[in-house]
Amino acid sequence: MAADKRPIVWSIAGSDSGGGAGIQADLATLSNLGCHGCSVITTLTAQSSVAVTLTEAVSEEMLLAQLNALLGDLPPKAIKIGLLANQAQLQQLCDWLARHLPDVPLVVDPVMVASCGDALSKSTATGAARLDYRPLAALSTVLTPNIHELALLSRSDIHDFSSWQDAATCLANELPCHLLAKGGDFEAGVARGLAEDLLLFKDLPHSSGLHQRQGFVLASPRQASSNNHGSGCTLSSAIAAFLAHDWILPDALILAKAYINGALAQSYRVGTGPGPLGRPGACLAAELMPVIWPLEDYPWANPAQVLGAPWLAAPTSADAVSAKDVSAKGVGVKGVSAEGFKTLPHNLGIYPVVADVELLEALLKAGCRTIQLRLKGEVQPGSSAEQAIIRAIALGRQYQARVFINDHWQQAIAHGAFGVHLGQEDLSQASLEAIQGAGLALGLSSHGYFEALLALRRRPSYLALGHIFATKTKVMPSLPQGLARLGAYSETFGSLLPTVAIGGIDEHNLDAVKHTGVANVAVVRAITEAAEPVTAFRRLTQSWLGRAAPIASGISYAQQNGGGQEGAAERDGTGVQGRAGVENCTGVQDCTGVQDCTGVQDCTGLSDRDFIRYGSQLLLPRVSEAGQLALRAKTVAIVGLGGLGHHLARSLAAAGVGRLILIDPDIVELGNLPRQLLYNEQDIGRLKVDVAKEKLGRDYPNCLIEIEPKLFGPKSAELLREASLVLDASDNFLCRHNLNQACVKLGKELIAAAISADSGLLCHTAPWLNPEAGCYECLFPRDSTGSGRCRDMGVLGPAVQTLAAMQSLAAINTLLGERSTLGRLISLDCRTLSVREAALCADPACLCCQTQSKAGHKTQAQFMRGRSELSREENCDAN
Repeated sequence: MAADKRPIVWSIAGSDSGGGAGIQADLATLSNLGCHGCSVITTLTAQSSVAVTLTEAVSEEMLLAQLNALLGDLPPKAIKIGLLANQAQLQQLCDWLARHLPDVPLVVDPVMVASCGDALSKSTATGAARLDYRPLAALSTVLTPNIHELALLSRSDIHDFSSWQDAATCLANELPCHLLAKGGDFEAGVARGLAEDLLLFKDLPHSSGLHQRQGFVLASPRQASSNNHGSGCTLSSAIAAFLAHDWILPDALILAKAYINGALAQSYRVGTGPGPLGRPGACLAAELMPVIWPLEDYPWANPAQVLGAPWLAAPTSADAVSAKDVSAKGVGVKGVSAEGFKTLPHNLGIYPVVADVELLEALLKAGCRTIQLRLKGEVQPGSSAEQAIIRAIALGRQYQARVFINDHWQQAIAHGAFGVHLGQEDLSQASLEAIQGAGLALGLSSHGYFEALLALRRRPSYLALGHIFATKTKVMPSLPQGLARLGAYSETFGSLLPTVAIGGIDEHNLDAVKHTGVANVAVVRAITEAAEPVTAFRRLTQSWLGRAAPIASGISYAQQNGGGQEGAAERDGTGVQGRAGVENCTGVQDCTGVQDCTGVQDCTGLSDRDFIRYGSQLLLPRVSEAGQLALRAKTVAIVGLGGLGHHLARSLAAAGVGRLILIDPDIVELGNLPRQLLYNEQDIGRLKVDVAKEKLGRDYPNCLIEIEPKLFGPKSAELLREASLVLDASDNFLCRHNLNQACVKLGKELIAAAISADSGLLCHTAPWLNPEAGCYECLFPRDSTGSGRCRDMGVLGPAVQTLAAMQSLAAINTLLGERSTLGRLISLDCRTLSVREAALCADPACLCCQTQSKAGHKTQAQFMRGRSELSREENCDAN
């Protein structure tokens, strides 16, 4: 069974005997969002849905025992803190966290008052319900007080929107962490049909400079339900879950708010008081997303402007404004009418971004119908840059194409461009009113959910989603979004307007991008740096239009997960289910568009840590994120863990292969150590597979390693059946022939290597793919081979390592879809360091593979159906 890669999140909170809030709500939420939740109980509460009758803090010893027990075995990627019984307990927790986990994201819900109004915590000094959270805030990522908690923490009387904003601002100025002041329980908001929260940021890593130290309002239509017990606990644990899945804070907050909206819609009553929330799984539906307003622009007096956001469903509260008012008022963005910008078809085709008018003209001649001219720097009147813009606009009219001008909106208006593309940073300087008044289309960039929702309030013509892969064309504060998140964005926004993926996209990853469900792709270097840009454009267009539709295009989140609350809990990979995924919640099931039946079904997107770990190989166009995800989805079987095999295992695990099957019956011997560097003297006498699993599992925890000490027994045959590729690293011909026979029968590609004295050989066979090359037995018939063992002929350790490196490269290339070694025999002379190669030739008399070639079978399935049962031969010595 594949290792579960759920991130671990701790909930440090009180226990709710009624099951609707506290630890119980946290663990349900964390599991529902694809995390493994661990609990540290601070307080026992005797409570129901209507009252809290008793609270009892755990002892200092018990609190520390829980924390220490988890630290060594289950370290967290994020922590949620809820109810703390008293100031002494809060300080004890602060001291422990500062010493042991100072850098782990920390979401603090300063629970002091239960939903029913009863106090839950007290200051030991004053006996009051208010605790001093300043020591904890110094370690925190975000603090999430509700109205009553905000009033206690800020020592304020909150009675209207102005006093609420003042209290939040005052508290935010005192604390070093971000602040989300929840307003779901604010009576003034209830009357407006809105659930409104105040969000006050500090400095934000990997986010636009426009959002640093800024205030926003997150607003949603109120859900028509009084069952809201545990809503604050659920929100804060959802934020922690998304942070653990490596979402940046602004996006984690948005996804958590959408989750709460979905959870409230599924809430239910079990007692006489307010009931608990449902657990809907990650909620990507656009209508559940909040509206984001800059705090200084929020229309407190006009809720209709908020509810007019294009993605919101009709209000569900009886007190909400009428649908007529909503449609009439629009979203209230200054200078932009409710109709928004020019509407475009969803399918724009391949969308090149170029800096050269001659290239732009050549692409228009080649049939390009959507293109962008991106000129860096200022454009002065009469300059060559302005002349380039004028010519590009004229060419757009000549070829009836959509030519967008990047950034330079004044020139675009002056010369009648079809459209303008702006980044988030340009919005504050551009006149959207002038652009819309001139009838231009508007494309806007975004880098995550927070920026996308800000952009959508402007009702643009299309939304650019990026940057998907690492790119050298522009320095960005944000991290690469990756395929999984692109799939999530496509599911959320794809039905509202055209979506355009951009950033590092080329012919090597185009198919994987298509399978996320995004409608269009913008390409830069794939065309501008191509030797023949027009040919590259045509090839990309043909590839894009010729691909099949997304794997599960149009299937809703609920349908993909069986429609129930349990679906996401079992398969969730990043807390978000994307359009194309079924097995996980990340947006893509098979990230390369190739079905893989190897037992590895985890194709979650790359985390920030993955991008750093695999950064060097991700820069290779033939790898990129799509290739890295393909490696993760593959299973490689290695037979023999001696000089070649142990190097293969380490190299493939380090490269990111998701699962390794290691087969070898041998034990470690003293004579192995000069060339088998995985082992040392302490390992002598142990099975090589046991040592390899222990050491590689420790060094490469993302690689699932399965072992089998018997050759060609029932289990080894079953494991070979699950492999994407088989590598022969054994050291005797009997084993090699038996393995070749098994691979031919099972239809598995085989890359075999062997070294003896100063000569190394490598061959790559798959008779159903290349029948002219035959199989290993065509090259070395059974009756013509001798021993050829290293122990008999001698070998140098570096020679073994060199051949192992060649076999590793051949394996990785094959897993990435490049079979350059298939049908070739490669010979390495270890004395002269020279390499020779020859084409393999099938033996017409080969009893192993040629029977089926003569029968005319062409496909792998046909080939395998014609094979006889694998003969059961005695185990042989592999190393």
